[in-house]
Amino acid sequence: MSKLNIFKQEWIDIVFEGRNKKYGAYKLRSENPKITIRAFFIGAALFVFLISLPKIYAAFDNLVGKKDKPETIDKVIEVIDLPPPPVEDVPPPPPPPPVEEVKQAPKSVVEEVKFKELEVKKKEEVVEEPPRTEQFEKADPSSRNAEASPTGDIVIGTPAGDLDKGVEPEDTNVYSTAGLQVQPEYPGGMKAFYDYVNSNFRIPDVDRDMTAKIYLSFVIEKDGSMSNIKVLRDPGYGMGKEAIRVLQSMKKKWSPGVQNGKNVRASFTLPITINIRS
Repeated sequence: MSKLNIFKQEWIDIVFEGRNKKYGAYKLRSENPKITIRAFFIGAALFVFLISLPKIYAAFDNLVGKKDKPETIDKVIEVIDLPPPPVEDVPPPPPPPPVEEVKQAPKSVVEEVKFKELEVKKKEEVVEEPPRTEQFEKADPSSRNAEASPTGDIVIGTPAGDLDKGVEPEDTNVYSTAGLQVQPEYPGGMKAFYDYVNSNFRIPDVDRDMTAKIYLSFVIEKDGSMSNIKVLRDPGYGMGKEAIRVLQSMKKKWSPGVQNGKNVRASFTLPITINIRS
């Protein structure tokens, strides 16, 4: 037993003596030298291939590069500085003609009459003499000659100058506060407004704890007063009427909304929250 060589086949036969040699373990051990040599050569070949791969790639790249590389032609390009192009003398444009300012005759608060210059004509060509200035002191100019009548009508002439434009109509539209240039503001801010409502609101007698919300709408007039007060949502228990009473009792006026530099009427929506604790 001491002379047994483990590198020979006989030690495998001794180990598997009396056992099933058709089992895979016996076959693997019996063919181990052959498998080891085969694996060695395959690994060596793969190692040599990997080591030589960069050189193979470089050689292939040089071969392909020589075929694709175009032939170069040695040519000397001479660079010459060209002189700047000549500047043409362009005459300056003529000055624009002077703008004559048309002066308008000043307007007068007194009616003016254009007098036509008298032309010198022969006697037989004269049809009718123009009226004298003294005649207009007690008479109005007209297309006919007529005496005054005590039962006649009083004729009022059309106003002269810019008075015919009339008076600009008053803007009575109600604007939304969201689109105004200047928002309406209560004196002291909204905190002062809510403080007044809180201190003057009479809470009704309710037998349970509750939180109620009252939604009101009103119009802030051009003078800052409130009008058209309405209840949009009434939780009941007389709270809507009480909210209207509180707003109507306010003496202070708002700063009105402004649009295009003028005070305008603005609509305002206000929620009031009432907390009732028994």
